[in-house]
Amino acid sequence: MVGRPKKFDEQQALASALDVFWKRGYEAASCEELLEAMGINSGSMYSTFGDKKALYERAFELYANDVFFRTQEILNGPYTPLENVRTWVRGWQEFQEEHDCKGCLVSHTIIEFGASENAVGLRARKLIADMRAMLQEKLQEAQDQGELPEGHRPEDLATFFVNTAHGMTVVARSGSGEQDIPGIIRTMLVLLGEKSGNKIDTEQQTTAEFISSN
Repeated sequence: MVGRPKKFDEQQALASALDVFWKRGYEAASCEELLEAMGINSGSMYSTFGDKKALYERAFELYANDVFFRTQEILNGPYTPLENVRTWVRGWQEFQEEHDCKGCLVSHTIIEFGASENAVGLRARKLIADMRAMLQEKLQEAQDQGELPEGHRPEDLATFFVNTAHGMTVVARSGSGEQDIPGIIRTMLVLLGEKSGNKIDTEQQTTAEFISSN
């Protein structure tokens, strides 16, 4: 027997669920909120996505893939390895501003699921490890090309930047992001040898533009 065709856009519904989870978190997001945002009924949700946990896993995977590939594109950008890393760092301020201080969903997921061995917790930790590895590779390239002093350890810098990025999520959600995040960004850039703290040319695309563009 052929099932009835869906009367909704599955990807749009998933994107709407992602927005709810991003704002509210997994535990706080109610099924009623999710269904209203997705514009579907409970039967359609369960038959298409499964239960709330399965829906969160699908939404997180959508977010994770987008962030990973767009960050990869920035770090492999047309500038020098060090300037590409600086572009990634600068983009965090715009990212926080353009996403209404919701912060990073990866950070939220780690906070909610911690060291659990479920699928979404494992995926979040893998994404963090992959991003740290990408940063370390670019910082090592910068050092090999003479952009980064020999006294700097690329692996330590990569770990510091990834963990600082997670910390900015907490700052943003606390309501002090507008006041505190610019100073955090400037400090990160100083560690990368930038003295002025000025933004790059407007023609250069930031992390926020990559993440928010479709």
